[in-house]
Amino acid sequence: MMTEPELMAIVAALFSMMNPIGNVGIFAGLTAGYSGPDARNVAIRSAIACAVILLVVVWTGGLLLKFFGINVNELRAAGGIIVLMIGLHMLFNKTEHKTSQGETEDAKERASVAIVPIAIPIVAGPGTMATALVGAERYPDIMAKVEISVAVVVLSALVGLLFAFSRPLSTRLGESGMAVVTRIMGMVLVALSVGMLTSGITALIPALSK
Repeated sequence: MMTEPELMAIVAALFSMMNPIGNVGIFAGLTAGYSGPDARNVAIRSAIACAVILLVVVWTGGLLLKFFGINVNELRAAGGIIVLMIGLHMLFNKTEHKTSQGETEDAKERASVAIVPIAIPIVAGPGTMATALVGAERYPDIMAKVEISVAVVVLSALVGLLFAFSRPLSTRLGESGMAVVTRIMGMVLVALSVGMLTSGITALIPALSK
């Protein structure tokens, strides 16, 4: 079972990676042509999709790792690199890693953008999945996975709530305000990624911990 600080570290990493406040502007842009009720429906569907995706990762990701012969320390090291790269992008306010221009234009032409690109890859992208999977594999007992699952559901609900009010929020915060939030989340991710990376590497190469 995880301690409270360990659980809070995972929650902080997931929140920073999902970056619901920083992604409010992206959501508002992708749903600009929608009516208010339709945009809120998209927000709800996006939140549900994020929760389902991450819950599947938490509960079945370990089976995939075993199939490919990947151990938890290799996953922590690789996850640390992914989180570090995304954190640096966010820190310097570069969000092109989330979705390409072509994907964005294609999404605008679809009937709904709730699953792609909002849920994947904007909110529950590779970095978010890696963070959830690292946490689930580092603390493999059932109770720890239940705690991570509760955190995933709560954070996904928060994403849906903020996206549902994306238009007034994006207007109030403005581009500069959301850029500041994104940079703060990026700084948090960089700090957390260092811990993931170093713990994974030192476990793989014990001589480094001496």
